[in-house]
Amino acid sequence: MPENFLGLQGELTELDSAGFVVLPICYDDTASFLKGTAKAPPVIIAASEQLEFLDETLLDEFHHCGIHTAQTVSPNGMAPEQVQQKIYETAKKFIQAGKTVLALGGEHSITIALVRAAAEKFPDISVLQIDAHADLRDEYEGSRFSHACVMRRVYEMKIPAVGVGIRSFDKTQHQFIVENGLKVFSPATIAENKEWIKEVLAGLTENVYLSVDIDGLDPAFAPGTGTPEPGGLTYQQVTELILAVGRSKKIIGADVVEVIPGLTGVTTEYLAARLAYKIIVAAQLKK
Repeated sequence: MPENFLGLQGELTELDSAGFVVLPICYDDTASFLKGTAKAPPVIIAASEQLEFLDETLLDEFHHCGIHTAQTVSPNGMAPEQVQQKIYETAKKFIQAGKTVLALGGEHSITIALVRAAAEKFPDISVLQIDAHADLRDEYEGSRFSHACVMRRVYEMKIPAVGVGIRSFDKTQHQFIVENGLKVFSPATIAENKEWIKEVLAGLTENVYLSVDIDGLDPAFAPGTGTPEPGGLTYQQVTELILAVGRSKKIIGADVVEVIPGLTGVTTEYLAARLAYKIIVAAQLKK
């Protein structure tokens, strides 16, 4: 059993009464450049113990909802299809029990199973993808369940999605974006558009699954990741967007993925912990 997220103790961590479940998923078998994301969940949880409960923007505390830290899922060495099924079954149990699941990766491929489980309870679901990469490949290195195929599998579920921070994709993925009219916001277009958050929200349904690939942020803020693409989002842009989603939509599930701990100190894992708590904060704003 991992330590508790935020260092919570007692009744605030009990599953029956908790509003949120933090689900650590230690998996990185399909990582194609730097590996190490499988080690991230316990490090992010340890970093979260240093966070203040008071949100610096809203000046209120948001841990009283109850946050249960689940047992770690460690499916490394299993076939990708088996990994997806294991994550799906684990998440479904919590979601069907009325919990909001926040998964800590691990690599981005875990999102496929998590979205599948969430969509069964919330048919009117959309996905907000914060990411440097489009992740729209049909298959990569022999697998259709690679971290590079995440959003392709989501679109095949007929789930609308909006990508924010996207700045790396090949010609085939670009063609897929154009032909299907996908909503993608690069950091460059965001810099030129003061209404970008409003336009992002317009592309989302009432129930939103939020997937945060840490490389969506600029490596200046989050250097500890497998493929640190330059020219990314700022921490302020990401948190402003997360709070805006929470105010106008219902966040029904989320993940924070692609952190590699120890690459450059603890900056990235601490930032990931901050973002995870910010998601929990935002998910409580829409009553």
